[in-house]
Amino acid sequence: MKNADLNREFAFRFRRWLIVQHYSLSTLESYHRVVSALCKYIGNKSVRDVSPMDVGDFIAANLPPKWSDDNVAHHLGALRCFFDFLYLGGVVDRVAPRFLKARKRARQLPKVLTQAQVKKLIATADNARDRALAEVFYGTGCRVGEVSRIRVESIDFRRRCFQVRAKRKDRTVYFGPSAAKAIREYLGTRRVGYLIQDIIPQQKGYVTHSTVAWVGVWRDFFDARVYGQRHCKYLGSPATTSRATAIRKFRRFLKTVNLTRPKPDRPMTRSSIARIIQELGRRAKIGHINPHMLRHSFATHMLERGADICAIQELLGHSYLSSTQVYTRISNNAVASTFRRCHPRGA
Repeated sequence: MKNADLNREFAFRFRRWLIVQHYSLSTLESYHRVVSALCKYIGNKSVRDVSPMDVGDFIAANLPPKWSDDNVAHHLGALRCFFDFLYLGGVVDRVAPRFLKARKRARQLPKVLTQAQVKKLIATADNARDRALAEVFYGTGCRVGEVSRIRVESIDFRRRCFQVRAKRKDRTVYFGPSAAKAIREYLGTRRVGYLIQDIIPQQKGYVTHSTVAWVGVWRDFFDARVYGQRHCKYLGSPATTSRATAIRKFRRFLKTVNLTRPKPDRPMTRSSIARIIQELGRRAKIGHINPHMLRHSFATHMLERGADICAIQELLGHSYLSSTQVYTRISNNAVASTFRRCHPRGA
């Protein structure tokens, strides 16, 4: 086996190992992309012969035009994990990426909305789904991946809480009456499945043609097939029938068939959820926002209203208190009130 093929096999096994280790899907995919890019970069050179200099050259060659310290740290983290895997398996006798050290990243403060902006954002939602989504994000402080996996069966409306799982640990999150009302309005009579379900548009069929015929195409889901059974109907010859006439004939015909497409129990994708929140921010004229900004706002507003930082750490699911303490740098309202109350000339 050539070294290039062997390297790709190592990358494939690394991906399987990440699955076994319960890495999140986003981390798994991003790490695998970096490792695959490295295998392509070194060509027919064996991973056993990769030096720290090779790793540095690869990272430098694969940085985007507008790169930051985060890009370097991400590439280095993925490669360290890959070579740790190879070292544990006896493939390599040294972990080349660990001989390189990235520059310490400048930690930026999270962007936070004001309470008035959050209220305006939620009021902008013009349908029950979007309102429930915004209320859940701000009301619980959950990450976008956690919100996408919430199941209706796990929601306790009496205690107003549910459990989420992230980064290999469970935690209980709570929500208030406003979020509970929005969730109930969105669910209606539904009691099972993912809370925020994927958008499954109703099929409308389509008209196509060949040199000899106009053809109407639709799918029948009568036997619960995933993609349905494809059907075609002859609508006339292009020589004697115009496209407009064929479309009219097909629309009349579709009234006689069942176009129902079953809705599978499938969560909405992370990117779709992010686009919904982004669109709400645009319509509310707040600017570019994302779901994580609502998580930051949740923590900051709780801290400003006197919440214990350890309780906020538990609600956010942070493993280390240092991750939560960043919000103490944002919460200037509490600092300002303390200054005015305590400084001799602060009032």
